Amino acid sequence: MIGGLLQRVIRVARAQNSWKTFGAYVAVHPSAVVDGNASVNILNPPAQPVELVRIGAGSHIFSAFSILRPEARIRVGARCQLGAAHFVSAAGIDIGDDVIMSWGVTLLDSDNHSENWAQRSGDVERGLRGCRGGGDIARYHDWSGVRMAPIRIGDKAFIGCNVIVLKGVTIGEGSVIGAGSVVTRDIAPWHIAAGNPCREVRPVQRPA
Repeated sequence: MIGGLLQRVIRVARAQNSWKTFGAYVAVHPSAVVDGNASVNILNPPAQPVELVRIGAGSHIFSAFSILRPEARIRVGARCQLGAAHFVSAAGIDIGDDVIMSWGVTLLDSDNHSENWAQRSGDVERGLRGCRGGGDIARYHDWSGVRMAPIRIGDKAFIGCNVIVLKGVTIGEGSVIGAGSVVTRDIAPWHIAAGNPCREVRPVQRPA
């Protein structure tokens, strides 16, 4: 029990330190609250500091943010509550205002590796080379054959627990995504959607 508590303390400390380590690449609004377990990891960061992750006003964040390429961006709007989700960005992830996201959600805006074996055959060696040179697995990653496209979550959306959102998806304003869904295509605004692959089930009432 003591060992488990110690491990949790270490994890929290590392998460908190990550926001300091990558502070030059992160903008958190003064009114936002970032939980001690939330973390940010900038792989292969640009040489000059530039804003890669932005957290909007009044948002409450428990999530992990991973930037895989210097060109990637993650933007979180105002008044969002994002549970213990993982944002993995090589292109861009844009979260609107008033979004609620449960725990266990993964947003992945790229395939990370090529579907062609000849193109991905050296990925492990390149990752090891980056780690030996300073612990950055993405520093020498070859993105030339990797498919990627930005993800957009519209204002007022609600994403249930353990949902996976894949590259190029737009989830429309006010939509609700059922727990455990795998979202591979756009979801229309103001709809409840669920399943694998995720499909619109029925409209949901719009606010007056």
